[in-house]
Formats: sequence, C-alpha cells, structure tokens
Amino acid sequence: MRDEYLKGVLASEKKNLDSSEIAARDEFNRQHPPNKGLVVEDDLRKMELPARPWRNNRGHYFDLADYEVLSAHISELKPGNNSVRHRHTTEAYLYVVKGHGFSLINYDDEPIEVVEWQEGTLFAPPRWAWHQHFNLDGNDTARYLAIQDTGLLRTMRLHNIERHGVQLSPEEGKKILDAAAEAGTTHGSRK
Repeated sequence: MRDEYLKGVLASEKKNLDSSEIAARDEFNRQHPPNKGLVVEDDLRKMELPARPWRNNRGHYFDLADYEVLSAHISELKPGNNSVRHRHTTEAYLYVVKGHGFSLINYDDEPIEVVEWQEGTLFAPPRWAWHQHFNLDGNDTARYLAIQDTGLLRTMRLHNIERHGVQLSPEEGKKILDAAAEAGTTHGSRK
C-alpha cells in the first residue's frame, strides 16, 4: 500500500478532530511500521503487539505484496476487556485467531445486533456501522485479524474512521449480550 495519501474529502481529521482515529493510526504506523513482503513470519496468535491506546487494545498492521486495495491488521483485546466503539468507511472481514467474545453492531438509531465469536469465526461489521468488540475471557487475551479495503478508500480520498461518543463498559456490553441470548437473536454460537 502507498505510504503517502492526500487528505480525504471525507477525512474525519477535517471535520471531527476529537473523534477521528486516522491521525492516531498514521502516527502509530510511523512508530511501528507495518510488515511488508509476501508473508508474515510471526504466528498471529503469539506475535508481540504494541499498544494502540486510541483503540484500547494492542495491534499491528500488515501491507503485504505491495497491494493498493487490501491491508490487514491484527488486534488483541485484553482479558475481560473491550475495544473502543467505532465505525469506518472501509469494508472489513474479521477472523478470530484466538479467544472468544462478542461484538455489538448497529447503525445510529437502529437496535444493536450481537455477534458471538470464538477461534475460527469469520464475520463482517457492515460499512459505517458502529461496532465494539468484547473479550469474554477474564484470564486470557483474544485476537482477530481484520482484512480491509483501506488502500482503495484512501486512494479515493473517502477513508474515515470515527470513535463513538458513548463507550460501553464490559458490564453494559454483557447485559446486551445476555438479553440477546435470552431472546434468541444473537448471531454465531454461544460458547
């Protein structure tokens, strides 16, 4: 993926500086350059990951095969903890490589949908939908690999990442999970 991009016409750093994650992500990648080449030599379940404070987790980015459209990152959720509630203009497939938990997904005023996940689960939050990930294991980390079309959106100057003004705690998230499980409306299977 290209290292330099023009500012986007929708770039949130222009409009929503307080809630934008783009500047933090770009600075993180300057300090912790993405893996390049054809293969990631590390085991994604075990590789060391630097802290991503703006997302309340650890992570690392990959820019393989000089791709212009696709990129990926691995994210790790602390034991019993959660990511930051956010949304982005990129499409993303999330593949769980370690652990079990759930994600809450919704558009602005629509009901929250619950996706339960475990190692081997593949799911996709819809484009520009709010989502937040929760690790149900209080003793071990959880990890997921996200594959996104970030290069395409950045080249088109349409890349936007926004942090939600209301962050849900693990306890609040668990109440939503339990209510959805009781109603039989969760996606995925309960571990």
